[in-house]
Amino acid sequence: MRAHLFIPCLVEDCQPEIGEAVVSVLEHLGLRPELPRGQSCCGQLAYKTGDLNGARTLALRYLEVFHAPGPVVCPSGSCVKMVRTYPALFAPGTPEHARALDLAGRTFEFCQFVAGELDRVDLGAQLATRACYHGSCQVDRALGITQAPRDLLRAVRGLTLVEAARPDRCCGFGGVFSLQFTGVSQALVEDKAEEILATGAEMLVSAEPSCLMNIGGHLARRGSVLPTLHVAQVLALGLGKGSSAWM
Repeated sequence: MRAHLFIPCLVEDCQPEIGEAVVSVLEHLGLRPELPRGQSCCGQLAYKTGDLNGARTLALRYLEVFHAPGPVVCPSGSCVKMVRTYPALFAPGTPEHARALDLAGRTFEFCQFVAGELDRVDLGAQLATRACYHGSCQVDRALGITQAPRDLLRAVRGLTLVEAARPDRCCGFGGVFSLQFTGVSQALVEDKAEEILATGAEMLVSAEPSCLMNIGGHLARRGSVLPTLHVAQVLALGLGKGSSAWM
C-alpha cells in the first residue's frame, strides 16, 4: 500500500527528524511512503491572516501535488485541519470543490492514520522512559483526535505515560497568535513548561511539531535538556529505527 507524505514547513525546515521517523514507522507497517514533489506551504498562514486568495492559490497547488489516489499522511494536526478546510475555499459544484473534498477525505494526521485507518496500536515498540504527552489544541480539539496518540504511546512497552496538571491548556503558540500576542503567548508557555517539568518526565511528546518547537524552545532557553519528541519519533526509537541524537 502506498502512502503519500505531506511534510509541513516546520518539519522540513526545522524538524526533519520527524519526517524521517514517520517514514521509518510506515515502512515498518509495510507501507510504501512516497513524497510528492512541489510541496510548499499548505496555506494555513494566509488563511488565518485573512488572505483567502493566497490560501486558495496554495490550496490549488496542493490539489495538484496530491492528485494521485491514496491516503495522505501528515505529522501535523494543524496542517491536516487546513487541508480539511480546503472545500470551503471553493464554490460547491465546481471541479475544484470536488477535488478539495476528495483530498480532505483522504488526508490523515499520522497517529489517526496508524491507530485508526490501519487499526495498528501495538507496533511492538519498547522504550524504557517516563514520557509527558502534550495534547495540542489542533490535534485534540480541532480534529478531535484524543485517543490515538495516547493509545500508541501506552502500547510502547516500558513507557510510562503522564500528562501535565492541566493537559488541555494551550502552550501559547497558535501560529500567528504568538506573534500578535507575544506577552500572553510567553505566559502560557511558561505555565505549560512548569507543569511539564513537575511531572518528572524524561521526555516531552506531542503529535504537533509547532507545539514541540514552542515548548522545546522555551525549555532550552531556561537551560532544560528535556528532549522534545514527536509520537512518530518515540515509536521509531522503540522499534530500533531512531537516532540517539534525538534524546
